[in-house]
Formats: sequence, structure tokens, C-alpha cells
Amino acid sequence: MILVVDDEPAIREIASCILATHGYRPLTAAEGNEALALFEQNREQVKTVVSDLMMPRMDGATTIRSLRRMKPGLKTIMITGLGEEGRVAEAKAAGSDLVLSKPFTAEQLLMAVKQLLG
Repeated sequence: MILVVDDEPAIREIASCILATHGYRPLTAAEGNEALALFEQNREQVKTVVSDLMMPRMDGATTIRSLRRMKPGLKTIMITGLGEEGRVAEAKAAGSDLVLSKPFTAEQLLMAVKQLLG
């Protein structure tokens, strides 16, 4: 199971469809607080989190730090849009294992997930 967190419905839907088509079970959240609640309910099943960096209310870095407190060692992929290059260091500092730039291709997303899950 892969938790996809993004405030943009189109990104959530595309990532979810890509993952589902390739045998993964996606779970989606529109923002950080929703992600934390869903993760709490599915802690043992969620193997990886794909989170947007810039979101209202709770940004991706804070979301990742909070999830890692709940499950140390959780594998994470941060996705960033154009103009957010300066925040990539923040994503890495929050513990993100990989960073993908938007727009990303299906192949890039799948390669990142495969890299983390082995």
C-alpha cells in the first residue's frame, strides 16, 4: 500500500491510477492531517508515502516528519513543482528518501517506488 498525499486532485488521481495499474494499492489524502489519520488506520500496510512538498495547512516536510515519528524508517518520496528547488533541502532534511520534480512521468514514479521497496 502506498499513501499519496497531494492537495491537487489531478495529481492524486494520476499517481493513484499509475500505482494501481502496476499492482500497488494506493491510498490518497488531500493534505497532511488527512494523511496522518489515514496512516494511523493503515500503519502496517503502508510501505511508502509519496507526498507533495507544498500544501496548505501542513506542508510535505512536516507531514513526513510526523509520519516518521509514527513509523521510523518509513520510505518516502517528496514531489515538488517548478520554483520549489530551494525547498528540496528542506524535504531531504525532513527525511525524504527521494525527490521527484513535477511534472513526473509514470516511469519516473514507478522507478522511484521500486527503488525504495526493492
